[in-house]
Amino acid sequence: NYLRFCEEARVAWCVDRNLLINSNKAVFSLTVVETRVRHISPIRFADPLKIVVQVKADKARVIFQYILIVNDREAARAETVHCSLAEDFKVIRLDKNMTAILKEEKWTETWL
Repeated sequence: NYLRFCEEARVAWCVDRNLLINSNKAVFSLTVVETRVRHISPIRFADPLKIVVQVKADKARVIFQYILIVNDREAARAETVHCSLAEDFKVIRLDKNMTAILKEEKWTETWL
């Protein structure tokens, strides 16, 4: 499942930046609200997979884009859109720490 690969890359990106919160409220911090995948070529079991990630903020949303590469061949492009939710499931502003980190991220182009 290509989206699962994207999730692993997204979690790794968050871990690298100390953005994962270890609490029962963490499920609300980056809720997936939209996904898109453009399949270009197959990824087979045990293929060496590299995923390039870029991230940006767009108001209350966080947009992750991914390029999935197998043996120097582009296999897919994907995008996931996230937002933070309050416990009543209403959209809230992004965490200040997340916003500060996203300001430093380089967004080269829109891939999908």
